[in-house]
Amino acid sequence: MLLLLASVLIIGVWACKEEFARVIPDIEPDDSVDVVFGNPRVLYIIADGARGRSVRDAELPAITSLLPNAIYSWESLADEETTPENGTNWGDMLTGVQKDKHGINGDDFTNADLEDFPLLFERIQTALPNSDLRAYTPSQTFFDHMTAGTDERELLADDESVKTAAMAALEVDTITMVTAHFTGIDAVGTQYGYDLSVPQYAEALQQFNGHVAELLETIHNRPNYSQESWLVVVTSSKGGQYTIPDEENDNTIFSNPAVNTFTILHAPRYTTRIINKPFLGIRYQGDFVRFQGLLQGEVTAGDNDYYNPDSTAFTIELKVKKNPGPNNNYEYRFPALLSKRAHWSHDDVGWTIFLENNFWMFNARGLGGNVGQTRGGTLANATWNSLAVVGVLREDRRYIRTYTNGQFNEEVDITGYGSIENDLPLILGGREQEGQADCFISDVRFWKVALPDDIISQYSCETNIPQDHPYYDFLAGLWPVVGSEDDMIMDEGPFGSHMTLGGGDLVREQQADYVCAPGSEELSRTVPRNVDIPTQILTWLKIPRQENWELDGRVWLDR
Repeated sequence: MLLLLASVLIIGVWACKEEFARVIPDIEPDDSVDVVFGNPRVLYIIADGARGRSVRDAELPAITSLLPNAIYSWESLADEETTPENGTNWGDMLTGVQKDKHGINGDDFTNADLEDFPLLFERIQTALPNSDLRAYTPSQTFFDHMTAGTDERELLADDESVKTAAMAALEVDTITMVTAHFTGIDAVGTQYGYDLSVPQYAEALQQFNGHVAELLETIHNRPNYSQESWLVVVTSSKGGQYTIPDEENDNTIFSNPAVNTFTILHAPRYTTRIINKPFLGIRYQGDFVRFQGLLQGEVTAGDNDYYNPDSTAFTIELKVKKNPGPNNNYEYRFPALLSKRAHWSHDDVGWTIFLENNFWMFNARGLGGNVGQTRGGTLANATWNSLAVVGVLREDRRYIRTYTNGQFNEEVDITGYGSIENDLPLILGGREQEGQADCFISDVRFWKVALPDDIISQYSCETNIPQDHPYYDFLAGLWPVVGSEDDMIMDEGPFGSHMTLGGGDLVREQQADYVCAPGSEELSRTVPRNVDIPTQILTWLKIPRQENWELDGRVWLDR
């Protein structure tokens, strides 16, 4: 029977100089797959606390033996908000939906919705009433909440007992799926640390490898193994907290040891496919000013009139890297990043680029009292984002267009605003208003022209402006900020509109982060996630996925 698979994510590699979009491409269908012969069966091995990179570096023999016929990743991901508790990730791994649907928050099952989003075992039993499903765990919580729908389930004393029970189940002729849940690695990691350099943790990984070896041997010794179709899933529910070396920290979700898992999808008919983390962008290195509180840079030289974007076309660009805000997250309430205005939240004429929640906005008020704003895009946390505001004149009307990391966000007609011109200086950074930012701002550019979409896309993630830029002659202001000295930010544009820093503590910090790296949600789609595994297993068992199941996972192919 031809098994139809869908939802293949095509991962494009992009570079900031290229003119195409710097986003993860949409998932596109691929309905071709090899014919699966024999009775499909599954061994599902879950190890709590096994960090993907530590498992990789340990070069465990049993694990390594699976790789020539496997789709695998050492950079797969748990839930982004993973805590030391395991419940949320177990829910992802056994329902195929994320916590906004299954409702499991850490080990709190109070709001769990396992009726609308039942466990994998119940899905299989409904579709295959004659299936034989068994699960073994040393965790009371896992046993109580994660084993409904199995034909046999056991709460056992330890990992050794889980291995022994699973081996016995794998010898049963009618077995459909065996789930073996191991907790020993997590227990050791909690006590000593989650890293291969910790002797106790390294020993726990070796013990787990021994369990995997015996389970694989049991499958291979089945009398009809050559006529059967086995999928072996070996994975971790989460990693664990550990301080990783600075050179490994890219400030994306891939540098969070708690969510770093490993995933191996092994079947004899698979060819080798390793899934690494995607290209993250270009590193932006240097000594940057940290705009925190009321620290600001004010144009104190040259002519500020150049930065009145009134009845002429213009473009403003800048790069921003957010630090955690007042609520220890990356959301803010209205701090200014760049403005030509007195108190922008009052009735003052002018314009402001500011942060709101997890995105950014352009706000302007004209002499006629009309005010409005144009929304920018969501900003990735702890990495550099490129923002652009373009003022366009079109058929005697004025429009504001916003872009984030080279991608268009929104267009608003501002013709009715009236003049937004004033005599105030251009200000970079904090203002006395509802809130102050904590962020790095750099590479501020002001153009006396409306840069077209393709030029915005091509150059927005560059960290300098080459002299062969097609609109170089229209550059009115360029403040790199990076590498500035004392209390000055020099304007490298043609008019010498230098800025003086003041109003708050002046701090410079060395940074080496990516520009225009995708956000966590986009990045997580490029590698296997916990939520993908139930979808993979259902497909292997030839169970058609129903649209009303609302599964969040996808199927990975070996090509």
